[in-house]
Amino acid sequence: MLFTSARIIIWLCGFLFALALVVWFVTPTPLPPASQVTPVPQPRWPQVPLPTGADPESVALRGAILNGERIYQRLCSNCHGRQGKGDNNEYMESLGHKPADHTDLGAMQRLSDAEFFLALRDGVKDQRGWFTMPPWASVLTPTEMWEVIAYVRRLPLAESPPNPVP
Repeated sequence: MLFTSARIIIWLCGFLFALALVVWFVTPTPLPPASQVTPVPQPRWPQVPLPTGADPESVALRGAILNGERIYQRLCSNCHGRQGKGDNNEYMESLGHKPADHTDLGAMQRLSDAEFFLALRDGVKDQRGWFTMPPWASVLTPTEMWEVIAYVRRLPLAESPPNPVP
């Protein structure tokens, strides 16, 4: 009799626990009023001009630029900055190696596409032979490198967003 009573009590406790879990999962969490929700600042990227045509070449170039932007913001913005100005890397500046300003039209025009591609693929070294920019050949495909180049070539023409978020 005692053994049966203990079984019933354990079974009831398990049933109540399961019921409590069901009620907990089904009950919606109350949301705070919209006035109390703090907006999360979104990073602002430069708005590069994109080809607007519907021809295959414009569509392909638009896709390449957008993919290049995605790669640039993921891999390059840590040193060159979200805007591409090369002005947010105090560590590299303290070593005397300010990252390139990709918004400087003159500097970007002096750099050929082939030189740009080799810098991405093989990295950039200083006079001592130390990398100031890592080689990306093991991370990016040649197509992705060309997409980054297509995006960076548009940065000098970009409109900087107001109030950039770091």
